[in-house]
Amino acid sequence: MAPKREGSFGPILQPSPPVTLVIPSIGVRTSGIVDLHLDPHGKLEAPTDFDRAGWYADGPTPGEFGPAVIGAHVDSKSGPAVFYRLGSLQKGAAVDVTRKDGNTARFVVDRVARYSKQDFPTATVYGDTKGRAELRLITCGGAFDTASGHYVDNIVAYAHLTS
Repeated sequence: MAPKREGSFGPILQPSPPVTLVIPSIGVRTSGIVDLHLDPHGKLEAPTDFDRAGWYADGPTPGEFGPAVIGAHVDSKSGPAVFYRLGSLQKGAAVDVTRKDGNTARFVVDRVARYSKQDFPTATVYGDTKGRAELRLITCGGAFDTASGHYVDNIVAYAHLTS
């Protein structure tokens, strides 16, 4: 895997969509990553299949300059979903994204945060990565609001490309 450029900010890869996501420390292995877009309210769609992750197809691909975003459900009515354990992900954990070009982009987790959906920090999650390739993993979390049928928070894991 030859990076497009290597500098003080780390490797940057040519664009290529993700196909598989593996996070060994929390038991995630999912393939068939689907394209996600923004809904009419400007929020990232959720995958329609609880067993699949999706990536924000209108943003950078994993390994490309900027913040690539992969989202998945935390659970379903029948039990845990892809990102059920995302909130327990630890700093330093490896995240591997196999891309359509056959390369695997390896990311390392920098931090995990929980945000109220009402105060979601869009600029922080989707904004400037200060010159490097980064990854955001997003799911729901916090308390479950039975009236709305949704969780009140989002869990976001921040990671950067290492190879």
